[in-house]
Amino acid sequence: QGDQCQYEVTTCRNGGYWDGIKCVCVGLFQGPKCEDVVPSIEIETVSAQVEMTVTVTSREFTKELEDRDSVEFKNFSDTFTQEMAHVYREIPEYQGVNITRLSAGSIVVEHEIILKTKFTPEYKDVLNKVTQKVTEKIQNVTKQQITINSTCPALLCYNTTATKVQNITVTQYDPEKECKEKAGKNYAAYFFVEYKDQKPNCINRCMPGFNSTMNCNFGKCQLDRSGPRCYCLSTDTDWYSGETCEFSTKKSLVYGLVGAAGATVLLILVVLLMFALRSKKRQKSRVTELYKWHEEDGGPTPGTFRNIGFDMYEGTGNDSIHLDSIYNNFQPSLDHIDSETKVRKAWMKCSPPPFLRPYIPSYHGKIFRKAK
Repeated sequence: QGDQCQYEVTTCRNGGYWDGIKCVCVGLFQGPKCEDVVPSIEIETVSAQVEMTVTVTSREFTKELEDRDSVEFKNFSDTFTQEMAHVYREIPEYQGVNITRLSAGSIVVEHEIILKTKFTPEYKDVLNKVTQKVTEKIQNVTKQQITINSTCPALLCYNTTATKVQNITVTQYDPEKECKEKAGKNYAAYFFVEYKDQKPNCINRCMPGFNSTMNCNFGKCQLDRSGPRCYCLSTDTDWYSGETCEFSTKKSLVYGLVGAAGATVLLILVVLLMFALRSKKRQKSRVTELYKWHEEDGGPTPGTFRNIGFDMYEGTGNDSIHLDSIYNNFQPSLDHIDSETKVRKAWMKCSPPPFLRPYIPSYHGKIFRKAK
């Protein structure tokens, strides 16, 4: 990144490294960014060691050869390893040589020949045959590469009678143990051995083609620190869900339901708004009716009550005032009471409309009787 692409961005994970073109993954990981754990581990090899002793006559033993860290020991080890690779070049199971000890007598070389082969039910027989070939090869070489007239025509010359095969060890093969060891402590619990075509396979449940394979249906199986898990896919037409991505949801159906729900909510809002407007209109009509009743005959009439709530309503000019505000302020006015007027006539004159009567306190009747 950067204006001139001068800063390198590390995108490879889990120990992978960028080679300039792609991420090179190491260990158990794979993927464009080394983000996924491999579904299987190669364990189809078994090993054997052939312990042998040969005597090199074309070199002189020195004290420095006893020190494995010395330059002399390393130079001799490189030469001997090169020679053994040439001797056993026709044996595909040959993997290398390990010098265990150098001692005097010209140079007595005690070493191990390391052999590996793929696992088969008859792997022990295979390794036994290979060790016989190894023995024959080294014996033939030590008989041919000898010092003649104090001169060694080959890279190394040997004592013909000093070549010995001391021990052959075939490692007892435990595929389950090897599988767990190669998986490492973080993922060992999720790797196991399953046989196929009589061969052990170190796999986890994300490896396809086995009886224990996890079926993720429309998803991708991936091994995490917590175990194998299905990551569901999403296509242009469907969403997938569930522990094994077994449930499918059509996108068109979801969009249709969301649209229908939105239309329903909108319709409810419209209906509520209509009811609110209608209620407000009815309330305003009732207020107007009361106001007209109050104002008829040109104002307060002698022998009538005066409601100061109407005066408040008229003064504010607010049509939205609540009826309770008018009813709660209903008070009798005795300024225009004619003591000579008969009660019946006064009551008939001042009798409020039926819908207003429940709001008149009971003590108003006493006022009428007193006025008489």
